[in-house]
Amino acid sequence: MSPTAFPRRSFLAGGIRLGAIGTTLGTFGPAALACTGGGQAKDGRERILVVLQLSGGNDGLNTIIPHGQDEYYRARPTLGQKPGDVHKLDEHVGLHPSLGGLAELYHEGQMAIVHGVGHPNADRSHFRSMEIWHTAEPFKPVGRVGWLGNMADQLIAKAPGSLPALSVGGRESVLSMRGATATPPTVPDDRGFKLASTSRQIADSRTELASASRKGSARSKDQLAFLRMTARTAYDAADRMSKMTQVEGGVKYPGTPLAKELRLVGQLIRGGFGTRIYHVALGGFDTHASQASVHGALMQQLGGALTAFQRDLIDSGHSDHVTTMVFSEFGRRVEENGSRGTDHGRGNPVMLFGGGIQAGQHGTRPDLTDLVQGDIPSTTDFRGLYRQLEADWMGLRPFGAEKVAAPKVV
Repeated sequence: MSPTAFPRRSFLAGGIRLGAIGTTLGTFGPAALACTGGGQAKDGRERILVVLQLSGGNDGLNTIIPHGQDEYYRARPTLGQKPGDVHKLDEHVGLHPSLGGLAELYHEGQMAIVHGVGHPNADRSHFRSMEIWHTAEPFKPVGRVGWLGNMADQLIAKAPGSLPALSVGGRESVLSMRGATATPPTVPDDRGFKLASTSRQIADSRTELASASRKGSARSKDQLAFLRMTARTAYDAADRMSKMTQVEGGVKYPGTPLAKELRLVGQLIRGGFGTRIYHVALGGFDTHASQASVHGALMQQLGGALTAFQRDLIDSGHSDHVTTMVFSEFGRRVEENGSRGTDHGRGNPVMLFGGGIQAGQHGTRPDLTDLVQGDIPSTTDFRGLYRQLEADWMGLRPFGAEKVAAPKVV
């Protein structure tokens, strides 16, 4: 199991199979499922953040391609994308051949690219790099709270009992979504969700409470009533989700796993589900060998899903208050290796989508004649982007205490 994920254990409460929203009993009381507070768009609607994680270290150079630099083609004799196949954004860079839909969004002002994103304590380990991105802490040992979970904590404090954050797809709760008081639920698919629990303690507490309740403890009866209330809340949420997933939008999504997950996010946003933070992941980007076909298929899945999702938001009038951020834990080295793949690198582009972002390109474009030990340097600290999304977009208190400069994106 990844150190950035936590085991799930579900239990029965009120006849519904679920885990606990809170990591401690008594954190939440009954409340509406929608959560309020924080950043609002110009029309007064609450802003939403969708985070798409590309796990394994996406090859940024074959995603945002420096087609204007001959060094790119010399470093990648078999992996370099032909200039005529690249979707050119300008005379310097373009998108992978399978990202044509994203190129259209870029030219419509719905996409931003931040070049050379990373952090000052670069690490080529997948586990350690993802821990850093999940906790926004490059120098300290891994903590127990993630940057998205920190925002969920604040939203829950404003609206107890709400569901401010949701992980879509997968079977584990990721570290970035873990808060000090709550771990948001995980939705495997559009057939419903299981609420994530982070330890055996929750399940054991239910058994102890049931036993104590039979012996007449007033406190245990109150706590058991809370568990039953949580189950009712979960059932109501699942019922609302089920109804929303039956409503089709005007945009047709591809049939890929990522597209199905983003389609669910789109349905919940269109239906007014009330969740303000979503996390989705796509894996398989650790392309040490035979990269061309593997990465090409991933780009096709990514491009098709993201294009449909953003078109869905535009079509339904939600684009201006939803921002999607796409990141990976690190980039790949500039030169391809002897196995026609690429090895772990440093700086990597971050992509953002939405009608409320500062569209275009930001930061320092990679100069392949000026590398750091064969890698693209990290010229933009990701923590500066996080701070903008937390404070400027969501209207919440940033997780990290240190203020780090970054290009203005929202």
